[in-house]
Amino acid sequence: MKLLASCLMLLVSLSVPLVTGASEITIDGDLNEPKWQNQTKHSINYQIIPRTLSKIENNFFYQISTNELGVYIAISATKETALRVRTQENDTLFTNDHVQILLDMNNTQQTSYVFAINHQGYFYDAIYKQNKEFDLDWSSEWQYAVKTYDNSWVTELYIPWSSMVFNIQEPHEFGISVSRYDEATNATYSSIPANATMNRFLQNFSKEVAVIKAESNFDIFPYISINRDISNNNNIVEVGTEIFWKPSKNHKLSVAINPDFGQVESDELVVNFSAIENFFSERRPFFNDNQNIFDVVGPENLRVVHTPRIGGDSFYDENYIGDLDSSLKYTFGTEQIDLGVLSAFESSDNGKLGRNFWVLRGQYHFSASKLGISLNNVTTPSIDRDATVISTDFNYAYSENIELNLGLIGSQIEQAEIKNNDIGWWFTASAELSKQQSHEFTVFSYGDNLQLNDVGFVKRINRKQLEYEYEYQIPNLDLLSIRDVTFAIETEIKTNYKSEKLPRILAGSINVVANSEFEYTLDIEYGTSGFDDLLTRGNRSIWFPSFYIAELEISSSEYDWGSFSTAFEYGTEGLSGTFYNTEASIEQQFSDNILGGFRVSQYNSDSWFDWDNGDIVNEYNFTEQSIELSLDYQIANNQELRVKLESVIGKARHLNRYAVNADGRLLSLGEQDDFSFSETAFQLRYKYALSQLTAFYLSYSFGGEFQDDIAQFGERNLYKRAIEAKDAHNLFAKIRFHF
Repeated sequence: MKLLASCLMLLVSLSVPLVTGASEITIDGDLNEPKWQNQTKHSINYQIIPRTLSKIENNFFYQISTNELGVYIAISATKETALRVRTQENDTLFTNDHVQILLDMNNTQQTSYVFAINHQGYFYDAIYKQNKEFDLDWSSEWQYAVKTYDNSWVTELYIPWSSMVFNIQEPHEFGISVSRYDEATNATYSSIPANATMNRFLQNFSKEVAVIKAESNFDIFPYISINRDISNNNNIVEVGTEIFWKPSKNHKLSVAINPDFGQVESDELVVNFSAIENFFSERRPFFNDNQNIFDVVGPENLRVVHTPRIGGDSFYDENYIGDLDSSLKYTFGTEQIDLGVLSAFESSDNGKLGRNFWVLRGQYHFSASKLGISLNNVTTPSIDRDATVISTDFNYAYSENIELNLGLIGSQIEQAEIKNNDIGWWFTASAELSKQQSHEFTVFSYGDNLQLNDVGFVKRINRKQLEYEYEYQIPNLDLLSIRDVTFAIETEIKTNYKSEKLPRILAGSINVVANSEFEYTLDIEYGTSGFDDLLTRGNRSIWFPSFYIAELEISSSEYDWGSFSTAFEYGTEGLSGTFYNTEASIEQQFSDNILGGFRVSQYNSDSWFDWDNGDIVNEYNFTEQSIELSLDYQIANNQELRVKLESVIGKARHLNRYAVNADGRLLSLGEQDDFSFSETAFQLRYKYALSQLTAFYLSYSFGGEFQDDIAQFGERNLYKRAIEAKDAHNLFAKIRFHF
């Protein structure tokens, strides 16, 4: 044990990053070096939220300096009063004063790296993707410092070029945007006249030129984890490594051997009775690194590559249980061409071979546009399945304000000597014809036998659909204590490959932000009568009457003590039944380093439908409650403790049992038993960070499920029984190093 402890201490000491040497700038938050005195201060700002795009000066200024190894950035933001304090984990979005730097290192106007810091010294890093989403699961190694003064706060940071993956040019031009959320005005200001929701956002980045030294980089991430399975009285020790090698400026190779997939971040507890699969983002470091080339998205949350499939459950074989043994990723890029290969290999616990994954991707950039092609292949020996998916996509920046996206995808499946082929396609157009107006048009068709979920994701197939969205913003209205207003309308027209009439949707919303910073949102949706082709999982569709839904959400301003929000939803569903859904939450800052949260919700429907089997469905009077408690305690700058408890209970009183006839009408079959259920998940997690990429985790967790087929227990007993069940009960420790 002493030898093991000594080895661990040696590894820890080696894994702590070294401060950049031989530099004219020290990362300490003081901008007193001569280098900064000679650098240009970029002090022109634009108000981007609310989106007036009006020009102001000196809300903040930034300076930038580059050398062969990295980029230094200094930002100074003005303040007039004390700033709000919020205790939180790193790598989560901020609600108080903060700055954000985005770097488009390839200068292709497709994606950018994001580095953000708030006035307390918390940080997050992310990737801004072309679908206007921030991927907070990406992490890298960089340095920063924060200092607060009477009338300003300053952050200084150093980002090594090696912390980002891009194709080095000689000389190298890259894009930059710097923004600041000013909590005093509840507005966001930027160095460019565009925000992250706009089509021309990346195209407006300021340009910088640097001479970058093309060095070979080699990073190793070994890990050790110990899992004590208390429920089964079993101990599991895992040792593995991830290797990232960049031998030259255009190549990168990544290898994972017995990868570090120990779960220290808990997914949300979701009870899903619907036919639509839950979507969870990728949190594993290996698959988040250098993954941009494989990111292709389409309507219905389509992902050509959805890496949580790898090492996870099989969508097409519910009995499959496997472990990921190894994975390999290789990318090559030039100024206009990118190529990528991703492979992964599993071992199975059912006596058969595990799954094998292969993903190939190539894309060509010109200006702010992109043309790509992907080829995926997955073999699942447990069900004798071979799945190949081929897709091509074209993203065309017609102008700064108009963006077009076209995709074509096909699946070729062979399972137990039966072949099945199908195709799908999509087209989207997004236009911002003025600062206040935006339009989005989408049309897509996904065949009823299109199968993408071996390594991809799509919410549903067997769909032909047309969507249109319009949004109109009135910023800085300053009328009746209203600061700004946003109106939106949306419509959907859809059918399936049986040419069944599916409900047509018309929806509208109004969002009001008051001068007090309270936010109010009212959504109203109307759906025509039509078939539900999802409930029976591919069997006969059910004809339901028209419905409506109205929802009101209220969010408070951010007070020094915390914030609160509430939402109430009411509408019709099922056979002319009604439902309501209400939710309330509060966050309270108990001290400078302790933040607590509480959320409660209840849903009730007097005509809730659930699938039984085949063409048989049941109607219930259904109630579901959920409670969530959380506590974040910042012990020190590099130590944090998190406690999280989630519990969901439900009770269903049976109303009727139906068979679906050929016309989609329901034929009563009589009564069925009531049922109730409960689920609980608890996690207590301690984290000790030696750097942004080296940390020790210790967590205690349990979770349980309980189901009662005659619904004899009350609400309190349902919560109690789920906690007592403890189907999963673990004590988990992990340390991950970076060399």
